[in-house]
Amino acid sequence: MSGDRQNYNGWAIGALVFALLACVPLVTSDDYVLYILSVSAVTAIIAAGLNITNGYIGLLNLAVGGLVATGAYCTALLLLQGYSMPLALLAAAIGGGVVSAIIFLTFARLRGFFFGLATIAAAEVIRLLIRNLEQFTQGVRGLKGYPKLSVSAETTYWIVLGLLLVILIVISIVVRSNIGLQWRAIRDNRDKALSMGIPVARLQFWGYVASGVVMAFGGALYGVLLQFIEPNIAGLGTLVQTILMVALGGAGTVIGPVIGSAVINLLPELLRMADELRLVIYGVTLIAVVLALPGGIVGTIQRRLRMRRPIPQRA
Repeated sequence: MSGDRQNYNGWAIGALVFALLACVPLVTSDDYVLYILSVSAVTAIIAAGLNITNGYIGLLNLAVGGLVATGAYCTALLLLQGYSMPLALLAAAIGGGVVSAIIFLTFARLRGFFFGLATIAAAEVIRLLIRNLEQFTQGVRGLKGYPKLSVSAETTYWIVLGLLLVILIVISIVVRSNIGLQWRAIRDNRDKALSMGIPVARLQFWGYVASGVVMAFGGALYGVLLQFIEPNIAGLGTLVQTILMVALGGAGTVIGPVIGSAVINLLPELLRMADELRLVIYGVTLIAVVLALPGGIVGTIQRRLRMRRPIPQRA
């Protein structure tokens, strides 16, 4: 019963938070504020995708930039060819799944850190392809001039917030299912999971593909929001930022990437008054949070709540 009650409380708190976020355009009509919040929601989608592999399956996935770029360029190219926004976004998600499948199958024999290094190399290959296929991607000049997600900042914000909510609900349902239990078993002890008859390779493959679908979809939305993309979107900057979001919020938690994304995107805006010291304060703050909360913000809160929970007395 306590577990059911905890799940109910989590859903209730999440619903309340998203209801309050949905009311933001009713409080402010500042396009810049809504843009920053929209970017935060989109990068939360990307971080949620990475969290599937790095947080739940324990599979070191460092191809973030390549998958984000896959989604962004696929959508931009289709939009420039006159295709509709829903079709372009769907194609980006499918493209991310296909690229993820290729990456996983290519490096399936590698384990741990070596698998992670290989996925970084895959992301770099994608970046170089984008840079050199100038007849399609315009190379270093980048792509621009494609349609926006909507005509108003308010509508754009509601769309990306709604998409983030749907993705989080789906991820939450999956991680609480038998698949999620097997994912965590693989994360905690891969060899023991194998001995228990869990199909480790198959679950890792489909988890990696699902992660790529979500990240590419987030990359598609990100490119549409930016209205300009260039090859460096597949670079290390995207990787580092997304890993920080997952680590700060709490790997292996549904809401953690959302919290991490909010910190990464909103903290620099709040520190604008500090002028030249802004980036220094930002960096020190991130280091302090990582050191003080090794399980991330949400992970640390959950752990402390479990420690405070009274132990049931035996009759």
